[in-house]
Amino acid sequence: MKSKPFVLVCALFLIFNSFPIFAAEQGEQDSSKTEESQEQPATEPEEKKDIFDHSKETLQRVMEDYDRCVLQEFDQRDKDTPISEIRAHCSKDSNLAIYRPSKELLTDDSFTKGSQGDSTKPEKEDSDVIKKRLRLEYRASDNRFAILPHKPNYLLPVTFNNRPNQASLDAIGEDREVDNIEVKFQVSFKTPIWEKPFGENSALFFAYTGQSYWQAYNSDVSSPFRETNHEPEIFATWATDWKVGGWQIPIFSTGVSHQSNGQSGLKSRSWNRLYARMAFEKERWVVLFTPWWRIPEERKDDPLQPDGDDNPDIDDYMGYFELYSAYKWDEQNFGIMIRNNLRSDNKGSVQLDWTFPLDDDGKLRGYVQYFNGYGESLIDYNRHVNRLGVGFVLTDWL
Repeated sequence: MKSKPFVLVCALFLIFNSFPIFAAEQGEQDSSKTEESQEQPATEPEEKKDIFDHSKETLQRVMEDYDRCVLQEFDQRDKDTPISEIRAHCSKDSNLAIYRPSKELLTDDSFTKGSQGDSTKPEKEDSDVIKKRLRLEYRASDNRFAILPHKPNYLLPVTFNNRPNQASLDAIGEDREVDNIEVKFQVSFKTPIWEKPFGENSALFFAYTGQSYWQAYNSDVSSPFRETNHEPEIFATWATDWKVGGWQIPIFSTGVSHQSNGQSGLKSRSWNRLYARMAFEKERWVVLFTPWWRIPEERKDDPLQPDGDDNPDIDDYMGYFELYSAYKWDEQNFGIMIRNNLRSDNKGSVQLDWTFPLDDDGKLRGYVQYFNGYGESLIDYNRHVNRLGVGFVLTDWL
């Protein structure tokens, strides 16, 4: 039965656009709670200078964070807990407070203005690009109807690959042509499963990323999905106040991931990795460095054997690390991803990203992606790919 790819693409986009990826929770402004937030001890002149000398919008965010924290502590603590203890907890300033309210995680204006005359405060040089995202994720984390984004979520209705992998189908006897033009999309989310497992500023997450390559316009063979890669992960993450050479390191993660294309026989591809990820930021620059170590598997005696290594040479093409750098300019983001095997044959890949707003709210963003190299998908891990795609991104890295 032949499908109608254009209608399906539109339907997929509408469903994808309505997905509740980034439902940040909005707290109501209660006047009685506002009075509580203004009853802080008079021994905090420095904090008030940093916060209250700015816009009404910034002040409102600070009060909403404080009010939300007070309500949460009332629910979680014993009934005999003094109100003064709860207020002290919620007004506490901490550079590590990613999983609890903190003025350190507000936007640029909340800590770069008003402190320029104080040479002892380095905050005017600090960036908050990653911290802003973490703040929004924190606000949504208690809402069980919200899904937190992990890697970018996007839909590219039109991509062009000048060298489609016909050999992957010919090897298993499928007599069909692969189109140069196909749809590419990615869905990626995470959820916290254990708060503070390794200390005050830690959390344990489960994450899933699915990336698909759809021959939507190849109606001669019923518009099949050429490849879909599944990657579940479990990882721990820590908020930090580390700094290296003027760069902040607001977050550090380590975990284990399994990536597979869900196929069997000659089309089966999979590998398991232990990885670490460290985020750096400075001004409007963000760098994500992710080295990994592949968990070894036994080699197969027969290619059709169900157990064993489907792709023993994948490190030769995918390399041992991924380096992603992004720059935020106004409402536009520019990014570059680099992978390399650090060998004399110098195999690897590079991906260029450009995202930009398409509406006033900034929820819907245009996306241009260019990929060149090896390992775009598991079925193409050892094949050089040159692809250009245009479409939409719903959640970006920044």
